Amino acid sequence: MTVRIGFVGSDSAGDLAEALLPLIPAEGTLEVLTIAGAIELIAERALTVLIVALDGPSSPDALARLLELQPAAEQFPLPVFALVPRDDPAALVKAFDLRVADVAGLPIDPHEIRARIAALVRRRQVAMARAAETRAVWRLAVIDPVTGLFNRNHLDATLPAAFDSARSGRRSLALLMIDLDALKPFNDRWGHAAGDRVLRSVAEALQAGLRPTDTIARFGGDEIVVVMPDTDHAIAGAVAGRLVHAVARTPIGRAVDGPIHVTISIGLAVMNDGDSSAETLLMRADAALYDAKRAGRNRVAEAA
Repeated sequence: MTVRIGFVGSDSAGDLAEALLPLIPAEGTLEVLTIAGAIELIAERALTVLIVALDGPSSPDALARLLELQPAAEQFPLPVFALVPRDDPAALVKAFDLRVADVAGLPIDPHEIRARIAALVRRRQVAMARAAETRAVWRLAVIDPVTGLFNRNHLDATLPAAFDSARSGRRSLALLMIDLDALKPFNDRWGHAAGDRVLRSVAEALQAGLRPTDTIARFGGDEIVVVMPDTDHAIAGAVAGRLVHAVARTPIGRAVDGPIHVTISIGLAVMNDGDSSAETLLMRADAALYDAKRAGRNRVAEAA
């Protein structure tokens, strides 16, 4: 794991940066940064630890560096190591008030600084490893491995919450039930691995046509559900129509006689006063999907 340590000090802190360089872990790098540069790297999650030297007089100008960096370091959690004058207890207290991870005195004690930096790096690496494990477990729990969309478990948790939120806030909620047209003959001809590639390609085409606030999940087999908060009949119908055309135009693969295309049918339902639950809304969208199938496929049908 790359160890990238940033350093922010006063304009005269060049000697301090040179003194810190041999004290960082052997696999690490030390980068002297401006405040703006440090904030940018913090937002990119590119730093392991940030060292801030309050090496000027105890004044608002010296502590201003820490004050400017604090919001970014809290929004994108990062351990900040403050270096403060040993003869200025007020600066030490202020640094802890600003919730830095650790503090050491200036002039530096090389043995102390080396040990404190190493400890902060280890803590950061452990935290990052645990976060990565958490993300991996989360993906296994809520992501469909074939399409990369959310899975049925996530939909079963998300849809009722969206329904309740829309009902209590008197806002609109639309639901799309999507089914691939004639996927079984495709599987029979080219195999299930090819069918999985079709599902992934269709999923990508659908995702590209949706908003970040929409939830798209694989319902099961070749059925996909889209939950669209704050979406009325007109908007939902326009989006569904664009999705049908987008999938039909997407080349899925290539057979001997040319590119392969598939189509989808969509059942659309918008929440109304007759919907007693999210399950009712889902059933109406499913019924509309069968209307689209019966009407010839490759189209949208809206529930009454």
